[in-house]
Amino acid sequence: MKILAIIPARGGSKGVPGKNSHFIEGKPLIRYSIDAAIKANCFADIYVSSDDDDILLLSEMQGVVCLKRPPELATDKASIIPVINNVLEIAEKKAGDLYDVIMLLQPTAPIRETYHITDAIEIFKKSNASALISVCEMTDIHPARMYKIKENLLESFIPEFEQARRQDIPPAYYRNGSIYLVKRDAFIEQGVIMAKPSVPFVMESKYLCNIDEPRDLIIAEALIKAWNNGRL
Repeated sequence: MKILAIIPARGGSKGVPGKNSHFIEGKPLIRYSIDAAIKANCFADIYVSSDDDDILLLSEMQGVVCLKRPPELATDKASIIPVINNVLEIAEKKAGDLYDVIMLLQPTAPIRETYHITDAIEIFKKSNASALISVCEMTDIHPARMYKIKENLLESFIPEFEQARRQDIPPAYYRNGSIYLVKRDAFIEQGVIMAKPSVPFVMESKYLCNIDEPRDLIIAEALIKAWNNGRL
C-alpha cells in the first residue's frame, strides 16, 4: 500500500495567528505532526503544504517535501479538498506513479503517538472501507447534554436522553482531527476526505487536542507539556 502523508499548514489564521509555527515545549507546532509521520516510517512520501515561507523552511529542515501553496488555496474560506488535490497532483507527477491511500495529519491536532498512525493503517488495510477517521468517545460532553435555542427556548438535541444518567446514555464519538485516511480513488470519486463508508479509529480521550482558538492553544500547551513528561 503506497501511502501519501499530507500535513496542511496555512500561515494565516484569524482564530490563532501564527499557530502552526507557534513554539510549544521547544519546537513549532507543525513539528509534532512531522516527527510523528517520520517516526512511523510507513509513508512513501510526506508533504507539507503551506503558503508561509517560515513554515516551509521549518519543515524542509526535517527532510520532508515542502510545497508552496497557491494564494487562492490559502484563504480563510479555502476548503481542504483543493489543497489535497493540489498536493496529490504534484506528488504523483513527481513520483511518476499513483498512490493508493492518502493520510491527512493536521498540525492543529498535535497529540498523537507513532503507534496511532501505524495501528490506524493496519485497521484500514483489514477493512473494506473507503476512509478511516480518528475519534474519541465523549462522556459528559455528549449530544444528550446539548441544546438548540428556538424562539428563545431550549430544545434538547436528543430529548429521550435529556434526563438520563451518563451511564445510561449510548456512547457518542467526536471527530478529534488527528488522523484521516482515505483511498485515493474514493477521494477522487467522492470529492471528500471522509469518504463513505468510513471506519472509526478510536483514540483515548486524553488525546483530544484541537487548536482552533486562543483558549485551545493554552490548553494544548499544558497538555503537550504533560505528554512530554509522561503525565498524560
